[in-house]
Amino acid sequence: MKPTITASLLAVAIGLLAPTAAMAQAPVTPATAISEDARLIAFLDAEFATWVKQQPQLATRLGLKDGGDKWNDISDATADAEVAWRQDSVKRMQAQFDRAKLSPQGQVNFDIWALEADRAALSNTDRKYRPPLYSRLYSVHSQLPDFLVNTHGVADVADLKNYIARLRGIPAVLDVAIARTKASETAGIRAPKFQVETVISGSEKLISGAPYGTGPDAALWADVKAKTAALVKSGKLPQAEADALLAEARSAILDLKPAYERVIA
Repeated sequence: MKPTITASLLAVAIGLLAPTAAMAQAPVTPATAISEDARLIAFLDAEFATWVKQQPQLATRLGLKDGGDKWNDISDATADAEVAWRQDSVKRMQAQFDRAKLSPQGQVNFDIWALEADRAALSNTDRKYRPPLYSRLYSVHSQLPDFLVNTHGVADVADLKNYIARLRGIPAVLDVAIARTKASETAGIRAPKFQVETVISGSEKLISGAPYGTGPDAALWADVKAKTAALVKSGKLPQAEADALLAEARSAILDLKPAYERVIA
């Protein structure tokens, strides 16, 4: 099913905006409001679809295949570009729609889209205060493997190949995270010692066990083996091809060790 922005906007609206101001507007005819609301929904649907293309991990969460082999770009340059895109989207919306001609619900959708652009700009301004390597639960070092294990489903061979591609992409994301964290440290923003220790221990755990050495399978190796075995059992993947893909996955997982050692360092 095609994702739409409407449901997301209304969900946010419940917590952030009350429609009282919209309802205080001069009434518009139902036919005009319905027509303008429909145009706005079509506009927001299209904008949201464009936004999703810039967020491959969000696409995966929405059940879409597009970008399933990629990670979100967490660089500062991309963050700046995303804010600029949101602000341009709001300007285009304001140029194409007269808010007063929308229904109260349409006005809320209109306001939320503008509000989210403002929130994104404010969040980006404070970006240095949120280094990517900061805590056990919310740092990139743990979020990437957690996403593969718990969010990146493998329903077919294409999903498995995308999984392996994402494994290969982890070191590059970790290097960006290291650079951003160092920039925050230069600005005097540092994680507490106990959080540093948990990032280190968590990183060490991710590169312990098989295939790195003896012991139980590392989390990613156990996960990709289980998901590959499920494809074989369902008849969607011949065993010979499964073995070849597992060899690729194993190689990609082994290549994670130097990247996580850079995080630890």
